[in-house]
Amino acid sequence: MVDRYVRQAKLVEVGAAGQARIGRAMVDVRLEGPAADVAVRYLGGAGVAGVRVRDAAFASGARALAPSLRVEVDPLLALEPDEEAFHLRDPACRDLVRGACAALRALKAALAVDAPAPGVAS
Repeated sequence: MVDRYVRQAKLVEVGAAGQARIGRAMVDVRLEGPAADVAVRYLGGAGVAGVRVRDAAFASGARALAPSLRVEVDPLLALEPDEEAFHLRDPACRDLVRGACAALRALKAALAVDAPAPGVAS
């Protein structure tokens, strides 16, 4: 395991086996704009193997955190419905929260915690 993820792997919810599952996960980021950028950066920082995005522009920010991150671009990747779960007035805050929540759902899926499909963010 890369030293970068040692603290994360020490979490009871993750552990070494969970970090290994995260490290094998290929995640569909079904967002666009700043929310997608946040999700991709969080996932790269968490150590996923790769992400699928609609726009190649998100690759550079994620690779700055995780140079080995595999980024696949699929402009036809279906978008997650834009459900307003948070009543935040500031659009930047909404994008941040939306991207962070998508990344968390994907990590939970990779860990098989409260999620149906491993390695896929919606």
